[in-house]
Amino acid sequence: MAVALRALTPLAGFAPVAVLWGLPLAGGVAGAIVVLGDEPAWTALLAHPQVWPALILSLWTGTAALIASLAGAILVLVSLQGRRSIPASAGWALAIPHLAFAIGFGFLIMPSGLIARLFYATPPDWVTVSDPMGWTLIASLVLKETPFLIWIGSALLPRPGTAGQWRTARSLGHGNGSIWLRVVLPQLLPRLAWPAIAVWVYGATVVDMALVLGPTEPPTLAVLVWSDLNDADALANSRGAAGALLLSLTLFFAGAAAYLLVAASRPMLRRFLCAGPTRWKAPRIPGFLLTLLFAVIYAGVIVMLGVLSISGHWPFPLVFPQSYSLDAVKQLAFDVRPLATSLGLAFLTAITALTLAVLWLECVAGRFDRTVTLACVAALGLPALLIAAGQYQAFLRAGLTGTLTGLFLVHLTAGFAYVFIVLRAPFRAFDPRLRSAAYGLSSSGWHFWLKVKAPMLRAALWQAGAIGFAVSMGQFVAAQLIAAGRHTTLPMEAVTLSSGGNRSVTAAYALAMALPPALVFTIASLAGRPRWR
Repeated sequence: MAVALRALTPLAGFAPVAVLWGLPLAGGVAGAIVVLGDEPAWTALLAHPQVWPALILSLWTGTAALIASLAGAILVLVSLQGRRSIPASAGWALAIPHLAFAIGFGFLIMPSGLIARLFYATPPDWVTVSDPMGWTLIASLVLKETPFLIWIGSALLPRPGTAGQWRTARSLGHGNGSIWLRVVLPQLLPRLAWPAIAVWVYGATVVDMALVLGPTEPPTLAVLVWSDLNDADALANSRGAAGALLLSLTLFFAGAAAYLLVAASRPMLRRFLCAGPTRWKAPRIPGFLLTLLFAVIYAGVIVMLGVLSISGHWPFPLVFPQSYSLDAVKQLAFDVRPLATSLGLAFLTAITALTLAVLWLECVAGRFDRTVTLACVAALGLPALLIAAGQYQAFLRAGLTGTLTGLFLVHLTAGFAYVFIVLRAPFRAFDPRLRSAAYGLSSSGWHFWLKVKAPMLRAALWQAGAIGFAVSMGQFVAAQLIAAGRHTTLPMEAVTLSSGGNRSVTAAYALAMALPPALVFTIASLAGRPRWR
C-alpha cells in the first residue's frame, strides 16, 4: 500500500497542473496555429491598408521600451547595489496593474493634466496621449517595466562567489565601474535574457495600455488585431487571428536576428571585456535621481487617480478641484459586479496557482521542472493576443466561452506562470537535510511541512501569492474575449470608460484596480518577514 501511494505522489503534482493549466495553454497555442491554413484570413489581412505601418509601430514601441527599461534597470542596480530597499520598492511598483497606471499617467501628462496646471495658465498645445509616434506609450511601458527588471536583477545579483570576484578585480586594479562592466554585467545580462524578452514582447503586443495611451492613426498592430477579434463578422475574426500570428512570427524572426547579431559581435565584445584594468567609477547619482523620478511619478499617478475620483468642478489651471463629489465612487459601488468578479478571480487565481505550484514542487522530481519552466516562459513570452485568440477558439468548442470557469482558466494561464517562476528557486534551494533530520525525529510529512518548511519558505509563498493576485487583477485581453459580454471585470470597465468623457468615474475604476494589489503586497511583505526581525 505504501509503495502504491508513493507511486501516485508524482501524479498528484502533475495531474492538476496538466489539467487546469497545461491543457488551456496548449489549446490556446494550438487554436492560434490553426489559422495558418486560413487563406481568406491572410488575404484580408495583407490587403488591410494599416497593417504594415501598424506592425512597424508595434516593433518600434516594444524595442524602444525594452532598451530604455533595461538601461534604466542597470543604472539603478549599479547605483543602489546592496540596498535592501530595491526589491521592496520594485515590488510596490509591480503591484499597480499596467492599465491602472496608464490611466493615471495619461491624466497626469495630458494638456489639461496636473503637470500642465503647475506651469501653464492655459492648456498647452502639446500632444501626449495618442501621439503618432507612441512616445507616451513607450514612456508608460518604461515606467512599468523598469521596476520589473530591477526586481529580477536584484534577485540575480547576490550569487555565490560574487564577493570574491569583487575582491579579485579590485586587487587587479579595476574600479567599481570597470568591475560592473567587465565582471558583473557579462554574468547578469544572460540571466536577464528571458525577462527582457518578456518585456519586449509585452511592449510590442500590449492592448489595454495602447487603447488608453497609444497612437490611433495608425494604431499598433495589437490594437488593430484586437478590433478584428471583437468584430461580429467571422472573416474579421479570422483576420484578427491571422494578425496575431503575423505579429508573433515577426517578433520571433526579429528576436532570432537580434540573437545572431549578438553572437556575431561576441569576439569584439570579448576583446573589450578582456582589456586591461581601468579606474572607472560606477555612476551613483544618475541611478538615485532616476529612482527618485520614478517614485515621484508613481506617487503623482496615485494622487491624481485619488483626487480625480472624488473631484467635482475642476477648471483649468486650478491645481486642486473647486468642489468635491462622491458620485464616481457611488457609481462604482452601485454596480459592484466588476469589482466583485475581479477580486474573486484574483483571490481564486492566486490560491489555485500557489497550490498547483506547491503540489508540483513537492511531488514531482526537480529534473522535470525544465518542462514546466519552458511552458511558463512560453505563456509569458508569447504575445497575449496569440494565446487569447487561440483560447477563444478552443473554449468556444469546449463550451467554456462566456462562463466563469473559462474566465478563471484564462486568468490562471498567466497567474500560474508567474507564481511557478517565482517559487521554483526558493523551493529547490531548500536544504533536504532538514527533511531527513525531521524524519529521524519521527516527524510526519505534514508536520514537517507545517512546522518547518512552510515557515522557512513563508516569504517566498506570500510573495508568489501576491504576484499571482496582481497579475489576475490586470488581466484584460483574454478575459474580454472569453467573457463574451456575459461577465465584466474592472479592467474591462476601465478600458471602456477611458474612451468616454467622465474622467472621475474612469479614475475611480482605475484606483479600485490599483489599491487591492497594493494592499495584498503590503500584507505579503509584513507576513513574510522573518520572526527575528
